[in-house]
Amino acid sequence: MFLDIHISGTSGSESESVIHHFNLLALLLFDSKSYGKILELYFRLYHLCANKEALVSEYGRWVNESWVWDLVWRRALFDREREATNELISAISSVTPIAGNKDGWIWKAASDGKYSTKLAYACIEEHKNRSALAPTVKDLLKMWGTATLQKARVAAWRVLRNRMPTCDNLKMRNIPLDEVDSMCSACFQHNESTNHLFLLCPKTEKVWDEIQRWLGLSTIRPQLVTTHFESFTNLGMGKKNEKFLTALWMCTVWQLWKRRNDCRFDGKAWETKKLFFEIKAIMWSWVKIFNLLDVEPSFAS
Repeated sequence: MFLDIHISGTSGSESESVIHHFNLLALLLFDSKSYGKILELYFRLYHLCANKEALVSEYGRWVNESWVWDLVWRRALFDREREATNELISAISSVTPIAGNKDGWIWKAASDGKYSTKLAYACIEEHKNRSALAPTVKDLLKMWGTATLQKARVAAWRVLRNRMPTCDNLKMRNIPLDEVDSMCSACFQHNESTNHLFLLCPKTEKVWDEIQRWLGLSTIRPQLVTTHFESFTNLGMGKKNEKFLTALWMCTVWQLWKRRNDCRFDGKAWETKKLFFEIKAIMWSWVKIFNLLDVEPSFAS
């Protein structure tokens, strides 16, 4: 968060310093105003990369004293992937090696780039107070401590931390989206955000309504995903059943995200009933595999 990097443009044994031991994945994970968390936005391209373990210096070359990024792919790219590649190159264009300079680290929180314990403490305190609505450590431990599929846990963690590449988050990372592309893929009535997509969208609300009827519950839904997770997983159904509710919440947001992508990228329709039955089917398998309940639930209704 607070570190930046100097990248040397030289090669050979003399330049095998800090940054040359990072592959492209490490470069893309650095959090910077200029290019943001690019890996989250271009994970498909990362999987198509021909050599994920290459050094940074192997992903480009000097042409007339100018650095040119030169990415190599495992196969020929489709039109949409070529467009994404052009966006990626544009996003990382600010990362330019400096010929003749040694690789090194910069402490971005300091004007002189030098680290100090006092300034580090001030940065940590500022970060702690930045958002009172962030998920609690208890909530995160509850989520990671519940046995489910890893991909569902990761999706839920990203939702709680507002790290999903929703349209509003993409705009914050300087990804250009027009007014139409910014709309929710489910309802086409509001701009897409984490709270809207997973909680407030009329189509999403119907999914949560189906789940509440299935559980025989009637509750008021909070307006934020963090408070919804806390309230939903603490409905007073017993300690063991708390794991079931936690897994159900994770399964639901995971499937909502998958359905959103189906609608946005494959042109599929949003089918609430079908989505709900898919969630129930997954939960049935998780109950069997992960022993999530004291008693067998009814999956017929």
